[in-house]
Amino acid sequence: MEVMQQIRRRGNKSMREHAKLLCLCAILMLYAGCSEKIESTETGIKGTVKDIAQNAVIFPAYIIHGQELLATTDEDGSYEITSLEEGIYTLVCSALDYGDQSLQLVIEEGAIVSLDFLLTPDEHTGTVYGELHDQVLYDEQLISDPGMADWTGKELFDGVSGATIQKKSFPDLPPGDIYIGDSLFFSTDEYGQYWGDIQHGTYPVWVFLAGYRDSMQILRIVPDSSVFANFILTEE
Repeated sequence: MEVMQQIRRRGNKSMREHAKLLCLCAILMLYAGCSEKIESTETGIKGTVKDIAQNAVIFPAYIIHGQELLATTDEDGSYEITSLEEGIYTLVCSALDYGDQSLQLVIEEGAIVSLDFLLTPDEHTGTVYGELHDQVLYDEQLISDPGMADWTGKELFDGVSGATIQKKSFPDLPPGDIYIGDSLFFSTDEYGQYWGDIQHGTYPVWVFLAGYRDSMQILRIVPDSSVFANFILTEE
């Protein structure tokens, strides 16, 4: 009788261990099916950008690597970046009225990595100052004053470069327009300058001026601080 009970106990223990093993296998299979790395003929990243508090999609939001704008989200908050090289990337996701989120990831060749961003609302602002310059005139001034190449952004804004695209030198040109995404933030004054407050964050800042090629800089706005973003434009 005692022997039979021991056999039953051993049998029950074996069944419990077998059930645990099956459960573990199921969990592993589920995890593998939710993997963030998808085998592909392309190399890149895709995902969505959402408001962390309301879980609402954010449009437009910007995916930035260093000084390069990699992607802008669609109206559904999604983005996709392909044709990247394998390596380690530190990506910054930004949007107006939100704080930046920075994430680092490894991208392997032949895989699309799924990467979602959750941004937190933020109302802090900083101030940006800038001026527009003509590339040809600027290069001519550098010949006569090579030291101008070492001017800081503030010195170029405050100084006399002889290359500013202003009403006095270019009376027929309209003002230049400064955009973030599809939002017009500033237009230049008669002296070719602009300034104002922007929500802090990292943004692609575009300048559009008739007769000149569009120009873009990645600009980092710091709360309660000033930054200078001057543009040297090339004629079309």
